[in-house]
Amino acid sequence: MADKGKKKQENPGADKSAARAGKIDERDAEIQALKEMLQRAQADFINYRQRVEKEKAELIDYGKLETVKDLLEVFDNFERARNHFPKELEGNEWAQGMLAVEKQFVAKMEEMGIKRIPTVGTQFDPNLHEAIHMEPAKGKKSNEIIEEYEPGYIYNNKVIRFAKVKLAK
Repeated sequence: MADKGKKKQENPGADKSAARAGKIDERDAEIQALKEMLQRAQADFINYRQRVEKEKAELIDYGKLETVKDLLEVFDNFERARNHFPKELEGNEWAQGMLAVEKQFVAKMEEMGIKRIPTVGTQFDPNLHEAIHMEPAKGKKSNEIIEEYEPGYIYNNKVIRFAKVKLAK
């Protein structure tokens, strides 16, 4: 019976050890779960911040494009004026200044990444051009653009205004 008493004394220590080990394992698992939750929260926050920055940049871009669209009408008028520039004003300083303003406008648009859509001499592309008129034209291919009524523009591979054109039949 003396052996049985010793075994009972050994078992309580072993049970306490096993219980402690179990509690440690539970705490380790809980710590690991909390670490994983923290990592997910950090990743979610990083993704959120990147999404907000992207949306902010897109909104700024959109605002710029809306302003540019409004200014294209003014630019068109500069171009029309240049195309009807009287010969007697070729040396006039004021007129030359107006032409310099037009060149500056073109340079700013190019700097912003706004490109003019090629028209005359190219094939009609409904993704870039708006056909206003068609007429027979000798020496021209069918659907070749023979005249531009209004220039079109692209920004970041997106049409901001379609070119209005005349096509050969």
